[in-house]
Amino acid sequence: RRVLFRSPVGALQALQKAEQMDATLPSLHHVRALAFLERLDLPAALSSARRAHELDRADSGIATTLGKILMDLNRTSEAEQVLLPAARDPLYRGAYRARTNLGILKFRTGELPAARFHLDRAIQDSPEMACVAYFYRSRVAEKQGRLKEAIRDLERSTQRLCTGYGEAEVALGSALIQDRQYDRARKKFLEIRQRFPGTEWAEAALDRLKEVP
Repeated sequence: RRVLFRSPVGALQALQKAEQMDATLPSLHHVRALAFLERLDLPAALSSARRAHELDRADSGIATTLGKILMDLNRTSEAEQVLLPAARDPLYRGAYRARTNLGILKFRTGELPAARFHLDRAIQDSPEMACVAYFYRSRVAEKQGRLKEAIRDLERSTQRLCTGYGEAEVALGSALIQDRQYDRARKKFLEIRQRFPGTEWAEAALDRLKEVP
């Protein structure tokens, strides 16, 4: 039976009790890694994710979590080695997550064609859930001078199941300014301030709104 925890602290407390009964369950260490990741405690998250991966190297979900943590720690080569098998796993429903992480990794290292390859595959595998993949593909397109394409991907990264992605919303408004679509940009920033009151995205929208001619 799946148990939902109200907070990372609650999860860690329950996991400590579970570990006393059986410390060899990969899922136990995986959930602990996710709880530490939510608390932004990357060293502790890495330790738990590594232990989970040692106990079950065939679990692509565990590998994807470990790869994400390694990425966040800027351990690029290790992250890629862990993520590639998960991305290629034909039985892993979350393969698009591994592909997305690989795309982000390649984007950060400036390998734009490789980034585009992985992000394309992530979107192909799960277009409805590819909010982050659309966002990073837009950044690749922007760096390659394809502004119209970047705007289309940013629009996709804020629609349907992707609504609420504040960073993408602000990026879309900024791209519209670059494309001299000033009325659309102004409307987008005003909309962000209404939808995300009291957040960093509302503040960013206000700052960018001042830049609209």
